[in-house]
Amino acid sequence: MKKIIWIITLALLAVGCSKDYEFSAEFSIPTTLSSPASVAINLSSQDNIVLSWAGGGAVQGYATYEVLFDKAGGDFSQPVYRTYSDQGVNLQLTITHALLNTIARKAGVATSSTGDVIWTVTASKGGVVKSSKLVKTISVTRGAGIDYSGNTLYLYGTATENSGAGGLAMRNSAEGVFVIYTKAPIDGNIYFKSSATDANAFVCYTDQTSGKIKEGNGAYNVTANAAGEVYRITVDLNSQLMTIDKVSNVRVLWGATYNVIGTLSYQGNGIFKADNCGIEFIEQSRPETNPPSWLSWVEERYYFIASVNGTDMCWGRRDGVSAERPTGSETPAFYELVEFPWTQWDHLWKMSGSLDMKKCTITINTDANGLMIHSFSNIQPL
Repeated sequence: MKKIIWIITLALLAVGCSKDYEFSAEFSIPTTLSSPASVAINLSSQDNIVLSWAGGGAVQGYATYEVLFDKAGGDFSQPVYRTYSDQGVNLQLTITHALLNTIARKAGVATSSTGDVIWTVTASKGGVVKSSKLVKTISVTRGAGIDYSGNTLYLYGTATENSGAGGLAMRNSAEGVFVIYTKAPIDGNIYFKSSATDANAFVCYTDQTSGKIKEGNGAYNVTANAAGEVYRITVDLNSQLMTIDKVSNVRVLWGATYNVIGTLSYQGNGIFKADNCGIEFIEQSRPETNPPSWLSWVEERYYFIASVNGTDMCWGRRDGVSAERPTGSETPAFYELVEFPWTQWDHLWKMSGSLDMKKCTITINTDANGLMIHSFSNIQPL
């Protein structure tokens, strides 16, 4: 009897296994979209904005959803922003006020104004993507201020060193603060963009009347540099202010005597340089170095002095850093220049002993991987 039951069981299993299991990849797009008709942006708000949809879906398993945003009148062929739904498969997308503010900016809605943002949904499964023809509109009101928090900014305009041929990279010196040393070869205008390639880049300019930085298209008029002057343009998006300082007469000095080792001229592209600088450490046994009578040591310390808006300022070492002699293993940050009021014995470096009785090229690069640094090169016997 047990043998008969066993045979019957095997037969039933065989019949069951002979039926193929078929997984359906069929799915359809949503049939309705839902979102607020209007949103007044509040960047400090903890409330989220929910976009949702219903209908459609997968016959078996799940479909994946992506939400596309575009400017009013757009066709989503080049959306200004796109992202997957919550968890990728949920029938909703939850976004913050800050993100919607950024999307609205990319869609052309200026600060302190109201404009439309449109959105739609695509569904996909098994590599197949289906786009919905449904479109929903959100009227977005943006507040005043700047919402850009990136770390890149480029100088544009007709009064740039490259005659407006492309953006000139600015140094991100602190969060929201960008600096560039440059020349304006002709009277013209300047403005700023977050990218030299992205068509949806953040764009801002300085208002000619109020002096405030504003988001959107516009320009600020500048006059060409006077002979020997360089402009230092600082953009502070935190305070929405731009400053333009006039920089000239950049030189490197010995700390004990103020004797000039070299005067650096502006080369363009944020570079100052002096060639054939003779370096001879100052000491009593070398009367040609003009040692003061009180000097009882070998003076190898130096710093840079620049005229900024007509006042001599020190470009020297950071606070609290002693003037030790370099060994050759220092990082670029060892040679970083920071601006201070000029006092004789502060913010000095010591020169490498290998530079004594040599001539060399001294260079200041105002944007070397985010730092303003100096260097010595082309070292030859004096």
